[in-house]
Amino acid sequence: MEFLSDKHLLLLEDSDEFIENAISLFNMFVKKTFVAKNIKEAFKLLENEKIDLIISDIHLKNESGLDFIEKFRQTNNQTPILILSGYKDEDLLFKAMTLNLSGYLIKPINFKALMEAFGKCETKLKLNNEKIIDLKSGFKYDKELKRVIKEDEIFELNKKEILFFEMLCENKKRVITRDMFIKFVYEYEPMSDGALNNFVLRIRKRFGKNFLHTIPDVGYKMII
Repeated sequence: MEFLSDKHLLLLEDSDEFIENAISLFNMFVKKTFVAKNIKEAFKLLENEKIDLIISDIHLKNESGLDFIEKFRQTNNQTPILILSGYKDEDLLFKAMTLNLSGYLIKPINFKALMEAFGKCETKLKLNNEKIIDLKSGFKYDKELKRVIKEDEIFELNKKEILFFEMLCENKKRVITRDMFIKFVYEYEPMSDGALNNFVLRIRKRFGKNFLHTIPDVGYKMII
């Protein structure tokens, strides 16, 4: 994990006992761990420090870590985020699916699980540094110019298409759910099933009918 050795981590956690142990553990991988005990402190650190990745507990004393992540994601969809919990909560996990998370850690943290989660954070950070993202069938997404290219052919994109390809690049191996479309592409605007179906049809018409694979009652996935 040498790639993370110069990175700064923000830990949102209100348990002093956990914080003391976690800092020693996390600093084996990152340069420095900043600690916030509430959401206000977390945003203050984000404003004043260069933060490369975030670990947030879901269950804070009087606040929700997911509320913090949801607010943060309104302006930043790039920073890798891991969430912490004392137990596995399927309902919270389902809610967290739309927040573009890099992992879910259960307390006490298993070292192997942490290694795997940090590996995903490393992959995301490296992806953020790439200017050209390989998609499928020879298509590539140019993150700087916000367009799709294939050999010498250039596909200019409208705003929703740009947001879609940004989301797709972040989730190339994941299922794209309806909730993710609402959050990242439609930016919480009203979206009917018909509007979603028409959008997907337009994408398939421009980039091939097999560009997106439908998973019934779940969503879509790009089969690479």
